[in-house]
Parts: sequence; structure tokens; C-alpha cells
Amino acid sequence: MNTVNAKRIAGQSAQPYYNRFAHFYDLGEFIRRGTRRKAVLLSGWKPGDKVLDLCTGTGELALTFGSMGARVMGTDIARAMLKRASAKSMKVGVSWLEMDSTHLAIADNAFEIAVLSLALHHMPEAVQLRVLKELRRVTSRRIVIIEPDVPVKSNWVPIWKFVASIIDESEYMAEWAHQDFLGTCESAGLRVESVKVSTFGLHRIILCRPKN
Repeated sequence: MNTVNAKRIAGQSAQPYYNRFAHFYDLGEFIRRGTRRKAVLLSGWKPGDKVLDLCTGTGELALTFGSMGARVMGTDIARAMLKRASAKSMKVGVSWLEMDSTHLAIADNAFEIAVLSLALHHMPEAVQLRVLKELRRVTSRRIVIIEPDVPVKSNWVPIWKFVASIIDESEYMAEWAHQDFLGTCESAGLRVESVKVSTFGLHRIILCRPKN
């Protein structure tokens, strides 16, 4: 896949969904809040660390880090989401940038910690790889990824895909249900340390380190 097509898919596939629901997205935050807090704790961030929240959406994860004193940058390609995030961050020092996740205008190893929440399942695997490789490039210590968990028992997968497609509107949900995502992380140059299940099995938190 060439760079132009990768950018188009990563930027436009989920972008209409997130721009359309920017003002309503936080209504479901009560489901995600516990997972986000758990991800912050598992990240192992330290005072003085710089944290990148890629595909930040309305900024809840970035704001959670920022409220604890971390230096945070939130990036997203969905402008309506970023506007919502910025409006919520008056008292928390988080910077916001509109940026394509497949081609980050960020220096190598600029952040100690990077987080990516509930975005990759909106992309085909080839584009996920590009995004994860960029995260690998700009992060020096740990990458924390939150994505929908998938049922272990195969007979539950059709029901899960049906329900998930109604809730999420991801056109790649069927592929996500069968994807070896940990293998995708490894292929992108990430060493998977552990996987935690959160929010009554709705979410997976994947902890990774950049491979040397």
C-alpha cells in the first residue's frame, strides 16, 4: 500500500464517524473511564515524562494523564474531536495537534510514553502497521494500546461482531475479530509485555515496549 492510500484510509475511514459523534462521544465515557484509568496506572509514567496520546478523540485519556502532572500531547485527525478536547482542557496543560497517525511530524524518541485508545480497529491491518511503526519510532519506553476485546470462544464471535458493529460502526470489525493483533504489534517492532482485560471484558489493554 502506498503512502497516499495509507493516509487516505487511516484518515478518512473513521474520521466521518468521529467528527459526526464528537459532541455525543463522551456520553459513553462512563463505560471507558475505568479502562482509561487502569491504562494510566499500567503505563508506568513518571513525573517529567512526556506522553503522547495518539488518536486522542475528545481527550479523556490525555486529560487523565495531564491531571496527574504529566506533560501530554494529544493528536487526532478528526478536527471536531480535537475542538471538543480543547474545550475541556482549560485547567489542564495538554497541547493538541491535528495530525495523521500514519505520518507523525514528531522526532524520534520524543516521548517516553505513548498511548493509543480505541482507534486501530477502525483501520485495515496494513494501516495499523504503519501507525504502530510510527509509535515505535517516536516512543522510547512504553506503548499502551486499548482496543475492543474479542471472545475466546469462536461460537460467540458472530454475535459479538453483530453487536459491536451496531455500537461502533467500524467497517473493519469483522477483520478485527479474527486478527492476531499481538502478532501485528510484533511485526511493527513492538515487544508485547502483557495483556490485561478491562471493563467486564469489553476492552483489552496491551502493554508494549519498542524493540531495540
